[in-house]
Amino acid sequence: MYADQGAAAPQGDDSQAANQPAPPEQAPVRDNDSSLYSRMRSEPLPPEQAEYVFVRQDGSLIFAVAYSLINDRLQYVTAEGLRRTIPLNTLDLNATQQFNEQRGVSIRLPA
Repeated sequence: MYADQGAAAPQGDDSQAANQPAPPEQAPVRDNDSSLYSRMRSEPLPPEQAEYVFVRQDGSLIFAVAYSLINDRLQYVTAEGLRRTIPLNTLDLNATQQFNEQRGVSIRLPA
């Protein structure tokens, strides 16, 4: 009687092993990582966003990633995402234009 139970035991172990998920293979993970790495290297970086520089009449500088002119005010957005507004008459428009042209940044200011 013990011999039959002993022979049945390995079959029970085999059926339990069949129900367990197979251990993960390491090679596909490495392939996925390397293909991701290859794609990251082959895709071009997004173009760097132009940074505008506004020169105040006191000589201080304001850096912005976006701006708009609303009536007699300059509204701008900083690199940190903060939105600010200042009066246009506090800016040195000629210095601002020249500063940005020297940096190769196109900026449109009122005449």
